[in-house]
Amino acid sequence: MATDEIERWSPFKVWLYSLLNRHPKSNHAAVELASLSGRDRFLDVGCGLGAALEQAVACGAEVAGVDPSPSMVAWASRRVPEADVRVGSAEEIPFPDHHFTVVINVSSFHHWADKEAGLKEILRVLAPGGRLHIVEGALRKKNGHGLNSDSAQELAGRLLELGYAETKVDSMKPGWWHRYMVVTGIATSRT
Repeated sequence: MATDEIERWSPFKVWLYSLLNRHPKSNHAAVELASLSGRDRFLDVGCGLGAALEQAVACGAEVAGVDPSPSMVAWASRRVPEADVRVGSAEEIPFPDHHFTVVINVSSFHHWADKEAGLKEILRVLAPGGRLHIVEGALRKKNGHGLNSDSAQELAGRLLELGYAETKVDSMKPGWWHRYMVVTGIATSRT
């Protein structure tokens, strides 16, 4: 995968985005879904402005984030100084093997340059029994930025093929407006 295929936002575009997306309900709901405790090591892939990181820190978890945009990383690092936020992508996560107990990805899976490489890379950084939660907007049509029921089921099946031990597909509606599909994968327990 060529790193030039990854979208990187300019400081101005990040500032504009921050005006409307500083506290998205989807991030809040994703962290609630993760049921974090002080024993968890949490990673937000595509952490953006750091809303989920902020919430995860409040749960007492060890918190990290990656985003391909240096401007987003700078913003999230200022917002959540307790978090280890680095430039990276789903396909190239700059953290060690088997480190995280929970990885989330909220509304950016559809932007990944190489989805299969990203899913494998997340499996690499998940601890045995660790959980991945991919949260994407629920689509009514077949195509678009998000997942419909069929594509969510296909994603869950692909996770199993890649070596995740089990998967689950669900949906959530954190506010009155948008509904989200949630695909969860559990990392194989290595013995």
